[in-house]
Amino acid sequence: MNYYLQCVSCKKKTDEKMTTSRCLSCGGALTIEYNFEELKNKMNPYLLENAKPTVMKYLDFYPFKSRKNLVSLKEGGTPLIHAKKLGIKLKNDHIYIKHEGLNPTGAFKDRGSFVEINKAKELGFTSVCVASTGNMAASVAAFSAQAGLACYVFIPENTPKGKLAQTLSYGAKVIQVSSTYNEASELCEKVAKKYNFYLAGDYVFRQEGQKSTGFEIMDQVPGGNVDWIIVPIGMGTHLSGIYKGIYEYYRLGLIKKMPKIVGVQASGCHSIYPDKNSYQVRPVQKPQTICGAIACGFPIDAPKVIESLVNTHGTITDASDEEALLAQKMLAQTQALYIEPSSATTIVALAKLLKTKTISKDDTVVCVATGIGLKDPAATLKIMAAPPTIEPDLKEVERIFSQNLLSMKTSETSEKEKKLLDENFDEKKISKIIHHEFDIQLSQDDIKKVVKQVNHFVKEKGKSLGKADLQTILETIFQHQSPNDYLSLEDFTLSDSKHRKASVFVTVKLNGKIYTANGIGDGPVDAAVSAIKSIINKYDGISFRLKDFLVEIPTSGSNASVVVTMVLVSSDGTEIVAKGTSPDMIVASMDAYVRGYNELYYQLNKKGK
Repeated sequence: MNYYLQCVSCKKKTDEKMTTSRCLSCGGALTIEYNFEELKNKMNPYLLENAKPTVMKYLDFYPFKSRKNLVSLKEGGTPLIHAKKLGIKLKNDHIYIKHEGLNPTGAFKDRGSFVEINKAKELGFTSVCVASTGNMAASVAAFSAQAGLACYVFIPENTPKGKLAQTLSYGAKVIQVSSTYNEASELCEKVAKKYNFYLAGDYVFRQEGQKSTGFEIMDQVPGGNVDWIIVPIGMGTHLSGIYKGIYEYYRLGLIKKMPKIVGVQASGCHSIYPDKNSYQVRPVQKPQTICGAIACGFPIDAPKVIESLVNTHGTITDASDEEALLAQKMLAQTQALYIEPSSATTIVALAKLLKTKTISKDDTVVCVATGIGLKDPAATLKIMAAPPTIEPDLKEVERIFSQNLLSMKTSETSEKEKKLLDENFDEKKISKIIHHEFDIQLSQDDIKKVVKQVNHFVKEKGKSLGKADLQTILETIFQHQSPNDYLSLEDFTLSDSKHRKASVFVTVKLNGKIYTANGIGDGPVDAAVSAIKSIINKYDGISFRLKDFLVEIPTSGSNASVVVTMVLVSSDGTEIVAKGTSPDMIVASMDAYVRGYNELYYQLNKKGK
């Protein structure tokens, strides 16, 4: 073989048949060292110079004993996009985005999985296990499916649903761990040892695949003339892999200079800090960040990251959740690139370093966008207003345009709990606040609806109205509402306990008449819906069912407002989506149910049913 495995910390050599994850002597991270004379004789300069960049192009640089029957999903070959409009905004015309979200499973992890899963096959394993925050889980599951290997995945319980669904779709056996990524990773290591599974993850063979990002960047920029490369840091394997690949190119004389490397971490798990002429690691036990793909409080490849930063005279910085979300939005609107928040941290880092003149306006910069935004769309929606829903009527469109509802300025994460008012308010004051905070001008009818909701929040429930509260009220008002309140909730009383079913006594007005009913259910919402439905069944006769039910809490704290979305479907298939918002989840749920029924009644009457 023209390579060997060596510990980064104690420098002890080891055998890949013994371990592919950690040094057996000191527990440190492993790296692969090549015989560069042999590598130089083996590589094909014509191929490297003329072939299009893909992971398969760089086979000479991977630690395979055999190249037969390699499993590939056609990974790599992602575009390097000249971000001209972003450059105008940031005052640098030499900004490039390496769009790794266009890999087969939507993230850069496919590069590492190509080498890692093929090595698992080569070493004779039949099962693979991996711990992941989502992207690696999907990638390892996809390659394992292609390779015919059983795949076991350990993920933190709060992993984004898109990534979870993708992983399950490839046939992986998924176990959710009610703890952090680091603890899920420790558990996965124990499982691999006990059951003789191949331990996939941010280890030595994955780094070998991920260094192809560095190869491609150098091949895609004419002459490899790159001044800076900015990379998000999770476990640090990708950043150090990019450095390793570029350094191998440099040692072989394929490029003339090394770019400086910048690492960026999420502020909620910022663990690597400058220390004189080097860096130090301060582990974060409980990472707190929306950037789930890099929520690693103790990067296993921190020593390699530090080596990369020191040797290239680079630097490290961090990005808050709000900065990442705003950068994600900015890149989408300037370059039509929708990347996940973890990837958008590179744009935050670039803006900061341009501001401090660490990066000059004439430097060529590559930001590595590690994953596509569709991996975690829920994160994006945290700073976006819910779009209005209307009837297919031109007058409704005119209403939306005239009130500027499509340009509603939304609450940034730091402003969500901003207090707007307590008890003293009227229509004029509410209108002024809405115009100032959200840049929209509502009609008098809509203002009255808002005041009614604000009154419920402030006077009836005794809650101070925050900016996020008002935004949820507005979003509810923007949804089409039937002209008449055919059904209205007048009041209810609730009885519930740990050991008995919930009981709710409701008073409603249906078609102008007051009715009461008692409902029993597994919980308060079930009981309330049961009571209202019994009245409708007895006195109205519209046949419908509750199809879906979603509860969201836009802000933190026990007094946070609740947004409930319900989907109601009639017997003829007419489907209605309705929202309710209140400091009280039961009230929000009942409001959504009543709104939905009114809209359903209105739609069916329009059809003459």
